[in-house]
Amino acid sequence: MLELNSKQQTANIYSLLYINNNDHNTIVSENGNASIKSYINCCNTLNKSLQKYGFYLTVLTNKPEEISKYNYDIKVEEIKFSLSVPSGIRFFSAHYKIDAFKYLSENTIGYSVLLDNDVICINDIPENFREIILQNIPVYYDITDQVYPAYGRKKIILDKSLIMRDNSIGNWAGGEFIGGDKIFWNELYNNCIYFWENYQNNYKILHHQGDEMLISCALEKYIKSNKCIFNIGTIGGISRFWSVKTLHIGKPIEALYDNFLLHLPADKEFLSSYKYVDNNMFRKEYEEYLKYKKKKTLRVYIIKIKEKIKRLLKGKNCA
Repeated sequence: MLELNSKQQTANIYSLLYINNNDHNTIVSENGNASIKSYINCCNTLNKSLQKYGFYLTVLTNKPEEISKYNYDIKVEEIKFSLSVPSGIRFFSAHYKIDAFKYLSENTIGYSVLLDNDVICINDIPENFREIILQNIPVYYDITDQVYPAYGRKKIILDKSLIMRDNSIGNWAGGEFIGGDKIFWNELYNNCIYFWENYQNNYKILHHQGDEMLISCALEKYIKSNKCIFNIGTIGGISRFWSVKTLHIGKPIEALYDNFLLHLPADKEFLSSYKYVDNNMFRKEYEEYLKYKKKKTLRVYIIKIKEKIKRLLKGKNCA
Protein backbone atom coordinates (compact mmCIF):
# COMPACT_ATOMS: atom_id res chain seq x y z
CA MET A 1 0.00 0.00 0.00
CA LEU A 2 1.12 3.56 -0.66
CA GLU A 3 0.81 6.40 1.83
CA LEU A 4 -0.34 9.41 -0.16
CA ASN A 5 -0.09 12.20 2.43
CA SER A 6 -0.67 13.04 6.07
CA LYS A 7 -4.24 11.75 5.82
CA GLN A 8 -2.75 8.25 5.46
CA GLN A 9 -4.97 7.50 2.48
CA THR A 10 -3.81 4.32 0.75
CA ALA A 11 -4.39 2.53 -2.53
CA ASN A 12 -4.42 -1.27 -2.70
CA ILE A 13 -3.35 -2.89 -5.98
CA TYR A 14 -4.79 -6.19 -7.22
CA SER A 15 -4.55 -8.35 -10.31
CA LEU A 16 -6.51 -11.43 -11.41
CA LEU A 17 -4.87 -14.71 -12.41
CA TYR A 18 -7.56 -17.31 -13.03
CA ILE A 19 -5.99 -20.63 -14.02
CA ASN A 20 -8.42 -22.51 -16.19
CA ASN A 21 -6.65 -25.68 -17.30
CA ASN A 22 -5.90 -28.76 -15.22
CA ASP A 23 -2.93 -29.88 -17.30
CA HIS A 24 -0.83 -27.10 -15.69
CA ASN A 25 0.71 -26.16 -19.04
CA THR A 26 -1.66 -23.56 -20.41
CA ILE A 27 -3.88 -20.79 -19.18
CA VAL A 28 -6.76 -19.26 -21.10
CA SER A 29 -6.68 -15.51 -20.62
CA GLU A 30 -7.58 -12.21 -22.23
CA ASN A 31 -5.21 -12.81 -25.11
CA GLY A 32 -5.36 -16.54 -25.80
CA ASN A 33 -3.11 -19.34 -24.61
CA ALA A 34 0.19 -18.79 -22.84
CA SER A 35 2.14 -20.73 -20.25
CA ILE A 36 1.15 -20.38 -16.62
CA LYS A 37 4.78 -19.59 -15.87
CA SER A 38 4.66 -16.67 -18.30
CA TYR A 39 1.64 -15.13 -16.57
CA ILE A 40 3.10 -15.67 -13.11
CA ASN A 41 6.33 -14.04 -14.27
CA CYS A 42 4.29 -11.10 -15.57
CA CYS A 43 2.75 -10.76 -12.11
CA ASN A 44 6.24 -10.78 -10.63
CA THR A 45 7.42 -8.07 -13.04
CA LEU A 46 4.37 -5.93 -12.24
CA ASN A 47 4.90 -6.40 -8.51
CA LYS A 48 8.60 -5.50 -8.63
CA SER A 49 7.93 -2.43 -10.75
CA LEU A 50 5.18 -1.28 -8.36
CA GLN A 51 7.35 -1.84 -5.29
CA LYS A 52 9.84 0.75 -6.50
CA TYR A 53 7.11 3.37 -6.04
CA GLY A 54 5.65 2.07 -2.79
CA PHE A 55 2.92 -0.25 -4.05
CA TYR A 56 2.53 -3.97 -3.40
CA LEU A 57 0.55 -6.26 -5.64
CA THR A 58 -1.99 -8.82 -4.43
CA VAL A 59 -2.86 -11.55 -6.94
CA LEU A 60 -6.39 -12.94 -6.78
CA THR A 61 -6.44 -16.54 -7.99
CA ASN A 62 -8.16 -19.91 -7.80
CA LYS A 63 -4.87 -21.84 -7.55
CA PRO A 64 -2.41 -20.12 -5.19
CA GLU A 65 -0.25 -23.24 -5.10
CA GLU A 66 0.74 -22.63 -8.73
CA ILE A 67 2.11 -19.20 -7.89
CA SER A 68 3.81 -20.32 -4.66
CA LYS A 69 5.98 -22.77 -6.65
CA TYR A 70 8.07 -19.84 -7.87
CA ASN A 71 8.82 -18.32 -4.44
CA TYR A 72 8.20 -14.80 -5.67
CA ASP A 73 7.59 -11.98 -3.23
CA ILE A 74 3.94 -11.66 -4.22
CA LYS A 75 0.96 -11.59 -1.91
CA VAL A 76 -1.66 -14.10 -3.07
CA GLU A 77 -5.33 -14.41 -2.13
CA GLU A 78 -7.42 -17.43 -3.03
CA ILE A 79 -10.97 -16.33 -3.77
CA LYS A 80 -14.19 -18.08 -4.68
CA PHE A 81 -15.13 -17.98 -8.35
CA SER A 82 -18.84 -18.68 -8.71
CA LEU A 83 -19.68 -17.26 -12.14
CA SER A 84 -20.97 -19.89 -14.57
CA VAL A 85 -19.00 -19.02 -17.72
CA PRO A 86 -20.07 -20.77 -20.96
CA SER A 87 -17.57 -23.35 -22.18
CA GLY A 88 -15.89 -22.38 -25.42
CA ILE A 89 -16.53 -18.66 -25.09
CA ARG A 90 -13.64 -16.43 -26.17
CA PHE A 91 -11.48 -14.99 -23.38
CA PHE A 92 -12.97 -17.49 -20.97
CA SER A 93 -10.90 -16.57 -17.92
CA ALA A 94 -11.39 -12.84 -18.38
CA HIS A 95 -15.03 -13.19 -17.36
CA TYR A 96 -13.98 -14.13 -13.83
CA LYS A 97 -12.97 -10.52 -13.33
CA ILE A 98 -16.61 -10.09 -12.31
CA ASP A 99 -15.99 -12.37 -9.31
CA ALA A 100 -12.95 -10.22 -8.52
CA PHE A 101 -15.29 -7.20 -8.40
CA LYS A 102 -17.38 -9.01 -5.82
CA TYR A 103 -14.30 -9.85 -3.75
CA LEU A 104 -13.17 -6.21 -3.78
CA SER A 105 -16.64 -5.07 -2.73
CA GLU A 106 -16.58 -7.31 0.33
CA ASN A 107 -12.95 -7.58 1.45
CA THR A 108 -11.23 -4.24 0.97
CA ILE A 109 -10.84 -1.06 2.99
CA GLY A 110 -10.26 2.28 1.30
CA TYR A 111 -9.37 2.68 -2.36
CA SER A 112 -8.50 -0.35 -4.51
CA VAL A 113 -7.21 -0.67 -8.06
CA LEU A 114 -7.55 -3.78 -10.25
CA LEU A 115 -4.91 -4.17 -12.98
CA ASP A 116 -4.27 -6.73 -15.68
CA ASN A 117 -1.03 -8.60 -15.06
CA ASP A 118 0.55 -7.72 -18.43
CA VAL A 119 1.06 -4.20 -17.10
CA ILE A 120 4.26 -2.55 -15.87
CA CYS A 121 4.78 0.48 -13.62
CA ILE A 122 7.39 2.87 -15.06
CA ASN A 123 6.86 6.07 -13.04
CA ASP A 124 5.60 7.31 -9.71
CA ILE A 125 1.89 7.83 -9.22
CA PRO A 126 0.68 11.11 -10.81
CA GLU A 127 -0.16 13.86 -8.34
CA ASN A 128 -3.62 14.28 -9.86
CA PHE A 129 -4.31 10.58 -9.34
CA ARG A 130 -3.30 11.02 -5.70
CA GLU A 131 -5.98 13.69 -5.44
CA ILE A 132 -8.52 11.42 -7.17
CA ILE A 133 -7.84 8.75 -4.55
CA LEU A 134 -8.13 11.28 -1.72
CA GLN A 135 -11.47 12.43 -3.12
CA ASN A 136 -12.53 8.78 -3.50
CA ILE A 137 -13.44 9.19 -7.18
CA PRO A 138 -13.79 5.92 -9.17
CA VAL A 139 -11.65 5.56 -12.31
CA TYR A 140 -11.59 3.49 -15.48
CA TYR A 141 -9.66 3.53 -18.75
CA ASP A 142 -11.68 4.68 -21.78
CA ILE A 143 -10.47 3.17 -25.08
CA THR A 144 -13.42 4.13 -27.28
CA ASP A 145 -11.10 5.79 -29.80
CA GLN A 146 -9.15 2.52 -30.14
CA VAL A 147 -12.12 0.23 -30.82
CA TYR A 148 -14.20 2.36 -33.20
CA PRO A 149 -11.73 1.99 -36.11
CA ALA A 150 -11.66 -1.78 -35.59
CA TYR A 151 -15.36 -2.54 -35.23
CA GLY A 152 -17.23 0.61 -36.20
CA ARG A 153 -19.26 2.99 -34.06
CA LYS A 154 -22.60 1.55 -35.19
CA LYS A 155 -21.68 -2.04 -34.34
CA ILE A 156 -20.48 -1.17 -30.85
CA ILE A 157 -23.58 0.88 -30.12
CA LEU A 158 -25.78 -1.89 -31.52
CA ASP A 159 -24.12 -4.64 -29.47
CA LYS A 160 -24.14 -2.65 -26.24
CA SER A 161 -27.77 -1.64 -26.79
CA LEU A 162 -28.64 -5.32 -27.27
CA ILE A 163 -27.07 -6.28 -23.94
CA MET A 164 -28.36 -3.25 -22.05
CA ARG A 165 -31.85 -3.35 -23.59
CA ASP A 166 -31.50 0.40 -23.86
CA ASN A 167 -29.98 2.90 -26.27
CA SER A 168 -26.25 2.95 -25.62
CA ILE A 169 -23.97 5.97 -25.81
CA GLY A 170 -21.37 3.64 -27.33
CA ASN A 171 -18.43 4.25 -25.00
CA TRP A 172 -15.91 1.43 -24.44
CA ALA A 173 -13.85 0.62 -21.37
CA GLY A 174 -10.60 -1.28 -21.23
CA GLY A 175 -10.54 -3.66 -18.28
CA GLU A 176 -6.84 -3.22 -17.48
CA PHE A 177 -7.29 -0.38 -14.94
CA ILE A 178 -10.33 0.13 -12.71
CA GLY A 179 -10.31 1.78 -9.30
CA GLY A 180 -12.65 2.79 -6.49
CA ASP A 181 -13.90 1.94 -3.01
CA LYS A 182 -15.99 -1.05 -1.97
CA ILE A 183 -19.25 0.82 -2.64
CA PHE A 184 -18.18 1.38 -6.24
CA TRP A 185 -17.01 -2.24 -6.65
CA ASN A 186 -20.35 -3.46 -5.31
CA GLU A 187 -22.29 -1.40 -7.83
CA LEU A 188 -19.98 -2.44 -10.67
CA TYR A 189 -20.44 -6.10 -9.73
CA ASN A 190 -24.23 -5.79 -9.46
CA ASN A 191 -24.41 -4.01 -12.82
CA CYS A 192 -22.40 -6.79 -14.48
CA ILE A 193 -24.67 -9.44 -12.97
CA TYR A 194 -27.68 -7.42 -14.12
CA PHE A 195 -26.51 -7.83 -17.73
CA TRP A 196 -25.09 -11.35 -17.33
CA GLU A 197 -28.09 -13.42 -18.45
CA ASN A 198 -28.71 -11.29 -21.52
CA TYR A 199 -25.00 -11.42 -22.33
CA GLN A 200 -25.01 -15.24 -22.12
CA ASN A 201 -27.99 -15.40 -24.45
CA ASN A 202 -26.39 -13.16 -27.08
CA TYR A 203 -22.60 -13.42 -26.80
CA LYS A 204 -22.22 -15.45 -30.01
CA ILE A 205 -23.39 -12.54 -32.18
CA LEU A 206 -21.39 -9.81 -30.40
CA HIS A 207 -18.26 -8.23 -31.85
CA HIS A 208 -16.50 -8.88 -28.53
CA GLN A 209 -16.68 -11.58 -25.89
CA GLY A 210 -15.06 -10.97 -22.54
CA ASP A 211 -14.92 -8.70 -19.53
CA GLU A 212 -14.72 -5.48 -21.57
CA MET A 213 -18.25 -5.89 -22.97
CA LEU A 214 -19.73 -6.37 -19.51
CA ILE A 215 -17.57 -3.66 -17.92
CA SER A 216 -18.49 -1.19 -20.66
CA CYS A 217 -22.21 -1.84 -20.16
CA ALA A 218 -21.90 -1.78 -16.37
CA LEU A 219 -19.99 1.50 -16.36
CA GLU A 220 -22.45 3.09 -18.77
CA LYS A 221 -25.26 2.14 -16.39
CA TYR A 222 -23.20 3.68 -13.58
CA ILE A 223 -22.66 6.90 -15.54
CA LYS A 224 -26.32 7.15 -16.53
CA SER A 225 -27.25 7.09 -12.85
CA ASN A 226 -25.42 10.43 -12.58
CA LYS A 227 -22.47 9.09 -10.61
CA CYS A 228 -19.00 10.52 -11.02
CA ILE A 229 -16.21 8.45 -12.59
CA PHE A 230 -12.93 9.61 -14.13
CA ASN A 231 -11.07 8.42 -17.24
CA ILE A 232 -7.60 7.62 -15.87
CA GLY A 233 -6.12 7.64 -19.38
CA THR A 234 -6.46 11.44 -19.63
CA ILE A 235 -3.89 12.09 -16.89
CA GLY A 236 -1.21 9.57 -17.79
CA GLY A 237 -2.47 6.90 -15.43
CA ILE A 238 -2.16 4.17 -18.05
CA SER A 239 -1.95 3.65 -21.80
CA ARG A 240 -2.40 0.50 -23.84
CA PHE A 241 0.42 0.07 -26.34
CA TRP A 242 0.21 -2.48 -29.12
CA SER A 243 3.50 -3.61 -30.65
CA VAL A 244 1.54 -5.33 -33.43
CA LYS A 245 -0.46 -3.87 -36.29
CA THR A 246 -3.86 -2.46 -35.33
CA LEU A 247 -6.73 -0.81 -37.18
CA HIS A 248 -6.49 2.31 -35.02
CA ILE A 249 -3.54 4.69 -35.09
CA GLY A 250 -1.97 4.51 -31.66
CA LYS A 251 0.48 6.88 -30.04
CA PRO A 252 4.17 6.03 -30.50
CA ILE A 253 5.83 4.41 -27.50
CA GLU A 254 7.99 7.53 -27.05
CA ALA A 255 4.86 9.49 -26.15
CA LEU A 256 3.96 7.12 -23.31
CA TYR A 257 7.10 7.03 -21.19
CA ASP A 258 5.74 9.60 -18.72
CA ASN A 259 2.84 7.32 -17.82
CA PHE A 260 2.37 5.77 -14.42
CA LEU A 261 1.58 2.41 -16.04
CA LEU A 262 1.86 0.77 -19.45
CA HIS A 263 -0.35 -2.06 -20.64
CA LEU A 264 1.49 -4.26 -23.15
CA PRO A 265 -1.04 -6.97 -24.16
CA ALA A 266 1.05 -8.22 -27.10
CA ASP A 267 4.31 -8.38 -25.15
CA LYS A 268 3.89 -10.95 -22.40
CA GLU A 269 7.08 -12.59 -23.65
CA PHE A 270 9.00 -9.42 -22.82
CA LEU A 271 7.29 -8.75 -19.50
CA SER A 272 7.72 -12.32 -18.27
CA SER A 273 11.48 -12.19 -18.79
CA TYR A 274 12.14 -8.54 -17.86
CA LYS A 275 14.69 -8.28 -15.04
CA TYR A 276 14.85 -4.54 -14.34
CA VAL A 277 12.55 -1.96 -12.78
CA ASP A 278 14.57 1.15 -13.58
CA ASN A 279 12.65 3.44 -15.93
CA ASN A 280 15.66 4.32 -18.11
CA MET A 281 16.62 0.65 -18.35
CA PHE A 282 13.03 -0.22 -19.28
CA ARG A 283 13.12 2.18 -22.23
CA LYS A 284 16.38 0.73 -23.49
CA GLU A 285 15.35 -2.91 -23.04
CA TYR A 286 11.86 -2.48 -24.45
CA GLU A 287 13.02 -0.58 -27.53
CA GLU A 288 15.62 -3.28 -28.20
CA TYR A 289 12.86 -5.85 -27.88
CA LEU A 290 10.65 -3.93 -30.33
CA LYS A 291 13.47 -3.86 -32.88
CA TYR A 292 13.98 -7.59 -32.47
CA LYS A 293 10.25 -8.25 -32.77
CA LYS A 294 10.01 -6.14 -35.94
CA LYS A 295 12.89 -8.05 -37.56
CA LYS A 296 11.35 -11.36 -36.51
CA THR A 297 7.99 -10.38 -37.99
CA LEU A 298 9.69 -9.32 -41.21
CA ARG A 299 11.54 -12.65 -41.45
CA VAL A 300 8.30 -14.58 -40.97
CA TYR A 301 6.61 -12.45 -43.63
CA ILE A 302 9.44 -13.07 -46.13
CA ILE A 303 9.31 -16.82 -45.47
CA LYS A 304 5.55 -16.84 -46.11
CA ILE A 305 5.97 -14.91 -49.36
CA LYS A 306 8.66 -17.34 -50.55
CA GLU A 307 6.43 -20.32 -49.71
CA LYS A 308 3.54 -18.73 -51.60
CA ILE A 309 5.73 -18.15 -54.66
CA LYS A 310 6.91 -21.78 -54.55
CA ARG A 311 3.32 -23.02 -54.46
CA LEU A 312 2.36 -20.80 -57.38
CA LEU A 313 5.35 -21.95 -59.44
CA LYS A 314 4.65 -25.57 -58.60
CA GLY A 315 1.05 -25.18 -59.70
CA LYS A 316 2.15 -23.49 -62.94
CA ASN A 317 4.63 -26.28 -63.71
CA CYS A 318 1.99 -28.93 -63.07
CA ALA A 319 -0.32 -27.18 -65.54
